[in-house]
Amino acid sequence: MQVDFSSKVWLAVLILTSSAVPAVTLAEEGESSDESMEAFLLDAEVVRVQEMLPGSTFPMALELEMSGTVRKAAYKYRPADLPDSPDIAKGLPLPDSYLYEVAAYRLDRALGLGMVPVAVIRDVHAEGAVIEWISDAGTVKSLKEDGDHPRDSESLGRQLAIMNLFDALISNQDRKPSDQLVTPGDGRLHLLDHSRSFQISDEISQAFLARPASLPRAVLHRLIQLDAESLSELFAGLVTDAQIESMLRRRDRIVKKIGADREEFGDDKVFQD
Repeated sequence: MQVDFSSKVWLAVLILTSSAVPAVTLAEEGESSDESMEAFLLDAEVVRVQEMLPGSTFPMALELEMSGTVRKAAYKYRPADLPDSPDIAKGLPLPDSYLYEVAAYRLDRALGLGMVPVAVIRDVHAEGAVIEWISDAGTVKSLKEDGDHPRDSESLGRQLAIMNLFDALISNQDRKPSDQLVTPGDGRLHLLDHSRSFQISDEISQAFLARPASLPRAVLHRLIQLDAESLSELFAGLVTDAQIESMLRRRDRIVKKIGADREEFGDDKVFQD
């Protein structure tokens, strides 16, 4: 395995803007299923590791190759420990962990959102999260500067409303503009960096509370169906029971707000379908 320590372009790698020049010529990417992407991230050969500036989860960029297909991926590998009870008792913020990248991906798919890149657990330098790289994407700001601003602002607004709900549910403490990428071809919103999520807190973010909820009906149905047993299976080894219980309390508050918004503004305003 070749390790390249020369790169210092962490911000460019984090933002993954469309103007960034890739280190390798990537194979053309089709609409791969989650299952095939998971298999690639798990089994492809790591042919290059690009170290980045220090971060709490030691983020890096990988070049992966399998059967002639070359892709890039993000890789985070520390810390791994799940929170212990003293931290919870003190009410302290839980430390960042790569485990939450995989938990966020799994929950996103359970809700039918399709906004969080595929993420798997794999040992590279050490056990960590290997995360799908979103090609040809940029922040709304970078796309606007390049003349590729998303044309359908209404669609983007609906997706941002779902993002706010998702962040409220997982108690994401660190959503930045650089974590919100848009692929200009299809206008899809992609959400990065969930290593500071799944906090032990009943609080709901103001980004969600400040405006009427907006979501598809199916997402509300799936949200209501979440329970401790199914989440324990979904999150096995990724989050604690205490984190699941906290998330379910936030879920209850989110569902209550959606109900209040339906009464005040009507279903035509709240539901996107």
